[in-house]
Amino acid sequence: MRAKTAISIIISFGLFVTPVLGIESTASETPVKKIEDRVEKRIDRIEKRVETRIATKEAKMTARIEQMRAKIASKEAMLRTKLQAFKDQRKAEVAERVNTNLNRINQNRTSQMQKHLDLMSSILDRLEKRVNERSSDIKDPSIAKEAIGSARSYIASAAAAVKLQAENDYTLALSSESKVRQDAQKIREQLHQNLQQVRKLVIDAKQSVANAIRTAKSGRIELPKEGTSSGNK
Repeated sequence: MRAKTAISIIISFGLFVTPVLGIESTASETPVKKIEDRVEKRIDRIEKRVETRIATKEAKMTARIEQMRAKIASKEAMLRTKLQAFKDQRKAEVAERVNTNLNRINQNRTSQMQKHLDLMSSILDRLEKRVNERSSDIKDPSIAKEAIGSARSYIASAAAAVKLQAENDYTLALSSESKVRQDAQKIREQLHQNLQQVRKLVIDAKQSVANAIRTAKSGRIELPKEGTSSGNK
């Protein structure tokens, strides 16, 4: 009889305690779940904002490229006409060779810049994968995601500038046969200045990627460095 009474007491105690423990467990898990949901929503908003900015820049860039192509075709036709009219055809050949070299330099430099940007994007992809996998070296996923989104925006801006620069035409705008050298020097200086400006954007993108890596590891928002001084070297 005493054994039955003891068993009844234990069962009653168990029925009383179990709901209480269940309530405490649910109460402790709910705030964590809410925080995780807020973090995921914040990450989604950041990604959508970055995608929207990139799409807008790409649309504007495409329109500008089409306008540039029309101008290039017109300038090339004008150059051929002027060179054919030169009395000194040897000078005309030199002018045409200089014109070709300037455009080749532009293509080589912009191709190299684009390779650097592609590498940066690859680095960000690997970093983002670690963030999504909740790797132990990632201190704060939401802050890391924000830094990655910012870096991707820098890369998109630099890539747009590189693509536009690659479409630029450095066809010699010859004023006269006697001023071929001066006209060539003017175009050469313009090419140099343009490449320096684009190079600065590529450097800024590189620094933003380094900033994203530091932010992911530290869990603190790191301010990107300015690329102005290094861009002018």
